[in-house]
Amino acid sequence: MSYLIRQMGHVVISSPDPEAAAQHLSDVVGLRITERDGDSVYLSSNNRHHEVTYVKGEAAVLACGLEAVSAEAVDEVMARAKSDGLTILSDAPMGKHYDRAVRIVAPGGSIFEIHTPIARTEPHRYIGGGGPRPKRIEHMNSFSGDTAAFGEFCEKVLSMQLSDRTSDDGLRWYRAQDGFHHTIAMGTGPEMLHHYAFDHHSMEDLVRIADNLTIKDEAMVWGPGRHGAGSNIFTYYADPHGCIVENSVEMAHIDNDAVYHPRAWDISEGLAGRWLNQWGTPPTPGFLAGGLKFAS
Repeated sequence: MSYLIRQMGHVVISSPDPEAAAQHLSDVVGLRITERDGDSVYLSSNNRHHEVTYVKGEAAVLACGLEAVSAEAVDEVMARAKSDGLTILSDAPMGKHYDRAVRIVAPGGSIFEIHTPIARTEPHRYIGGGGPRPKRIEHMNSFSGDTAAFGEFCEKVLSMQLSDRTSDDGLRWYRAQDGFHHTIAMGTGPEMLHHYAFDHHSMEDLVRIADNLTIKDEAMVWGPGRHGAGSNIFTYYADPHGCIVENSVEMAHIDNDAVYHPRAWDISEGLAGRWLNQWGTPPTPGFLAGGLKFAS
């Protein structure tokens, strides 16, 4: 199998107050603002120009970006999407500092922008950002009324690999070329982006995020815990728009596709099962109620 997607790219969110939203993410998680352009604010945690973009407008997710392995891969995804009769919103980049892109509506309503690499223009070390400064944006998790069709899109159109699934196929996790357990996670439910996630250096980073939330008179909505699928240690909080932000460490890495076999997780114990949290604490109502709709 030849991968078309290398890694998670970026998230573009429409916000009534892009500046305040960007400052909140910087204060809590530690991304720094790399550029302001009109009503758009760009943030990054590494040498990429941006990983999160806030633009002025009604609160909604405009796109979840996936960084393709090449410009030819972008063209191939677009050709496959057309062949499958999927809605193509645009074949031009939404933002700055990348050359080629196609924006597609996946089965169930999630919006993806498949794009060439975002320019690596920023220094790794920086002053600014009150949080612990993650390594990278890691993955996204969205809901669909038909995870089978969504999963087929990931495999057939995006050429991603299934890493794990639940025994009822209601949740699935897909990986890209970088080998981390999942770049796309999905669950069954009303169309929305439930959460996007950052990969951190240590547990101390997650502690600092929790303390930063306390200083703001806010709190986590779930965690800490350790997931079954992916094996990562997690915490979650809700951003100013109600979208959940995950911060985690120790995501599993699959270094050989030829010998890896996806696991089917037994979910007979429901949300209290160890498949969801190896440490045993079930998700809170605040976690389950979170998420942000995709733009219509």
